[in-house]
Amino acid sequence: MNCSFCGKEIEPGTGSMFVTRKGKMFYFCASKCKKNLLKLKRKPRTIRWTNEYMKEKEIRIKAMSREKKKVKKRIEKKSKTKVSKKKGGAKELKKTKGKRLEKLGGKLLRKRKRKQRKRRQDENSNYNKTQRSRKRDNW
Repeated sequence: MNCSFCGKEIEPGTGSMFVTRKGKMFYFCASKCKKNLLKLKRKPRTIRWTNEYMKEKEIRIKAMSREKKKVKKRIEKKSKTKVSKKKGGAKELKKTKGKRLEKLGGKLLRKRKRKQRKRRQDENSNYNKTQRSRKRDNW
């Protein structure tokens, strides 16, 4: 028998059973599950430590990976159509594929690098200002 909330298997002689007025039976492995379902009225799909949540998460991950594959296929189709119009198809295809992937990931990298450069410039300017003020104090 499995817990009605978390889905964990209940060992014989343990757990508790709850019967509603309508006659529906709930089995619980621990008071934690019983309180979450009956008192706090939480849904097992929203609680991370339940089996239902884990199953739903797997489904979400599979769906996301399918979407990523679709996007890659679209990019490849677009690049193939451009290359087929030009001469030297295979070499061009590799170049365009690389450029597309660089555009997707490259934008983020460029932003990070810009932020790092700005931080360094700010640190250097602050450092130079403090050095100048120290020299003035010493004279």
